[in-house]
Amino acid sequence: MAKAVVKVAISALVFSLVALEAQAGTGCIPSLSVPLQDAERTVSSIRFDKPGQARVFAADGSEYTAGAARWMSAELSIAGRACTRGDEATAVQHLDAVRKVLKTH
Repeated sequence: MAKAVVKVAISALVFSLVALEAQAGTGCIPSLSVPLQDAERTVSSIRFDKPGQARVFAADGSEYTAGAARWMSAELSIAGRACTRGDEATAVQHLDAVRKVLKTH
């Protein structure tokens, strides 16, 4: 039962990341869509190898806590939706928060 719940949760996370990737840059100005796509590429490469894992790794080898990875994914989702609405100020705010974390790793 617990394995099924974990599989559903992981599937939902992967689906949301794929949807976020597809949404990237839609309606954004070019100077914002490129950094947004770069950040999304890094965050979407973070893999959770097992449930409850404390440390996770991106494709570039950078290490994050699982909580930070989920937070970055949520922030990029907000930025992508704001970009789609044309709310560049909100998109920049959320993207900058994620980029700050990415730069420190």
